[in-house]
Amino acid sequence: MSAHHHISTLMNDYCTAIDHGDFKRFAELMRHADWLVEGEKPPPASAANVILYDDGTPRTKHVISNIQINIAGDERSATGHSYVRVYQQTPSRPLGVIFAGEYFDQFQRVDGQWRFAQRDIRYPLYGDLSGHLKDPQLTFKHAPSSPKVT
Repeated sequence: MSAHHHISTLMNDYCTAIDHGDFKRFAELMRHADWLVEGEKPPPASAANVILYDDGTPRTKHVISNIQINIAGDERSATGHSYVRVYQQTPSRPLGVIFAGEYFDQFQRVDGQWRFAQRDIRYPLYGDLSGHLKDPQLTFKHAPSSPKVT
């Protein structure tokens, strides 16, 4: 399997882990990586900021596009860039886009396996995050305030 394929699989696995509410998988993917929002690490409390519904998921779909992967000549590191849109539908909300932005990624190949070294979420456009995050400003400090979901 090519380096490009391994890296694109990582990029997709990140989205799937969040959408399935599989935060154990999310933690595994980011175990060796810095997870950043606009160049800064969110506070540790942001790890428990996602609202989960009765089905155990956040009722989201992360969709990435405009994917670019650049592998270093020695095939030990790579960078990635993609656009992201997050859709959400909840029992009380129709399907809609709640977030759009860009992922700037760095990858490393260690012992023959590719892994995230960094993901930086940048250039955000905010929809209504109140059905997705308990406190949107905890994760995205420049997000508009949303009413608390009860």
